[in-house]
Amino acid sequence: MARDLPAPTVTTDATASTCTALHAQPDVRISLLFGLRRPHGGRITRREWDSFMRDTVTPRFPAGLSILRAEGQWRDRESGQIGREPSRIVWIVTPPAPDLADRLDAIRQAYRTRFQQQAVGVVMTAGCEAF
Repeated sequence: MARDLPAPTVTTDATASTCTALHAQPDVRISLLFGLRRPHGGRITRREWDSFMRDTVTPRFPAGLSILRAEGQWRDRESGQIGREPSRIVWIVTPPAPDLADRLDAIRQAYRTRFQQQAVGVVMTAGCEAF
């Protein structure tokens, strides 16, 4: 179940005035951080990743997103060891919406369950967009 998270809002006068000058709309920028190694060895394949994106992420954000390749570093919750692994960052820019936390939670939970991951990171910031 998703936590009730307040929708980010543009908080500074300078940002708000710049958004207005650009005729831009409020948005939320989301980075989802996915590791591609399984906890007991093996890597999540390209086919598995593509299937996850097609079946789980894209239906929740059909207007568009970007996928960035990365090398991640994290501390294992059980062993305390520093790990490194190939990763993906899914970057989404979307209008604030009441169901946003639920959509993000569903993606994160599905990935953790499907690929036995300890965590899927999420970073959100408020801003504005004009296209």
